[in-house]
Amino acid sequence: MSAHPPASPEPAPGSATASAAPDPRVWSRRNMARLYDLLVIHGTYRWLWGCPQQRVAALYAAAIQAGDRVLEVGPGAGYFLDRIGRADLDVHLLDINDGPLHTTATRLARYRPATHLHNAVQPFPLEENSIDVAVLSMVLHCLPGSSIAEKTPVLDHIATVVRPGGAFIGATVLSSGVDTSSVGRTGSRYLNAKGIFHNSGDSLTDLTRVLHERFADVRLGVCGSVALWRVSTR
Repeated sequence: MSAHPPASPEPAPGSATASAAPDPRVWSRRNMARLYDLLVIHGTYRWLWGCPQQRVAALYAAAIQAGDRVLEVGPGAGYFLDRIGRADLDVHLLDINDGPLHTTATRLARYRPATHLHNAVQPFPLEENSIDVAVLSMVLHCLPGSSIAEKTPVLDHIATVVRPGGAFIGATVLSSGVDTSSVGRTGSRYLNAKGIFHNSGDSLTDLTRVLHERFADVRLGVCGSVALWRVSTR
């Protein structure tokens, strides 16, 4: 999960309105560095969403090869890229908050990543067809919108910057069409009420449709209440 409260007048991923936005301090440099992995990666993935982090890590390992130019949108604290074990990656990180960018860039200093302080629902500050692999992991459920259909601009921007035949991987917590535990439903209601999640209308049916409309070779699976995908750009 990576929520992005506004750091500018633009509406932020993770907040439908200013009043619904989570406290920006949640995504401070301090919290991202000290708490994110513990509470989110090792906490919510398995215990709320029924999807161990190893399933998400496998997406990264299978898609990213040495020498790839990789874009991660909403990188959290950089947990998965840090563990991928690939040499000579050209890493780009995009987020509307400084906390995730600074934490991940520090963690991945060996790659000298480029950081982009930017709203993911706006066109990306990257050249067309310039990326080999794009990642949108546990971010879509934080984007503003009452359904997956309202969140498709980020998918369009990704399709623009990834080269033809390049890979796009991701994961998101859904509210319908997946298995959700009682604990997960409680957690989801809480996070939606706090403005951290906006996924009460996100369904597997809609996600499947929007991916097929924009990409090729769509491979989509479900783990608990999490949908995981790998697709190719046309």
